[in-house]
Amino acid sequence: MELQHNWDATKTQKFQRMLLRWFGKHHRALPWRHDPTPYRVWISEIMLQQTQVKIVIPYYNGFLKRFPDIESLAQAREDEVLALWSGLGYYSRARNLHRAARLIIEKHGEFPREYRDILALPGIGRYTAGAICSLAFNQARPVVDGNIHRVITRLKGIRRRPSESFFWSQMSDWIPASKSSSFNQAMMELGAMVCTPFQPHCSKCPVESFCDARRFGIQDRIPATRAKQATRRVPIAVLILEQKGRILLTSVYKPHFIPGIWVLPCRQMLKGESPEDVAHSLSREMLDLKIALEPVSIISHSISCYRITAYGFFGKINGPIPKRPGASDFRWAHFRQCRELLTSSLFRKVLQKLPKLRSWA
Repeated sequence: MELQHNWDATKTQKFQRMLLRWFGKHHRALPWRHDPTPYRVWISEIMLQQTQVKIVIPYYNGFLKRFPDIESLAQAREDEVLALWSGLGYYSRARNLHRAARLIIEKHGEFPREYRDILALPGIGRYTAGAICSLAFNQARPVVDGNIHRVITRLKGIRRRPSESFFWSQMSDWIPASKSSSFNQAMMELGAMVCTPFQPHCSKCPVESFCDARRFGIQDRIPATRAKQATRRVPIAVLILEQKGRILLTSVYKPHFIPGIWVLPCRQMLKGESPEDVAHSLSREMLDLKIALEPVSIISHSISCYRITAYGFFGKINGPIPKRPGASDFRWAHFRQCRELLTSSLFRKVLQKLPKLRSWA
């Protein structure tokens, strides 16, 4: 079997024309493709990291409604940004967006056009910088994501995954100088809609005649699938502590994998520990107070590879608190404030099980 890894200029140009013609007719009407300013492209690309398009769309629309431009994002509080990110996961993306927006305003005044300046921003790597340069400014910068990996691997009939530099070099060779935005999007769209990971739709592929994997009948076997990250099952105890109509929030009493600045106090349970024991131990540690705790919920929730079982406990504090929570690590919030402050939807699920709080949680 002899695979044709090198294409001459004529073949490359024909491939470009056929792919771009298909993209022009069949591309999805995604909101960030309308008026692709660098800000809009940036927000969409960060949201699309590790997240499906259908999930991102409503978050993107809501985010742009609240923060329509980089100035409004830079002026926002971090908890406002995280609240709109709630449910998307990987919350460091939102924090980096916020940091980068402020840095752009302080250093550049507007979104920079130069690749090196964009690459230097927090949370932006080679792919995102290339996407912004090509999609927003139509600069001939290649992009390489999972979809493009798969398309190139099949087009070239590659059985063993080459180095990452191979894919970037290949895209640099293929990208047309005058239509880089459409070409990069077409390659990603082809991988997302036609050259899918399993059972690719080869009969609908506009560049099927260029595909070595299809020619030799190995398109279902390459690229080889990678092992998924192991699932971790984690039980935690969560406290809903009320005093005079306010709920206690904390920024310190939480496992590391729980996102957000403010959370309901919670702690991971070790093997052999009961939810009740952990809940009482946590309340005594925080407040130096014995509180009657009522179990109110058992919630299942997923964050990345973590499969969480959250045991919710409600406690009402009527008297004085011997150990007053510090101002920097604790906060007493009225019920409706919690909706804005609690970033993770895990805690909203816990609160919804408490009848008196259902109206606002």
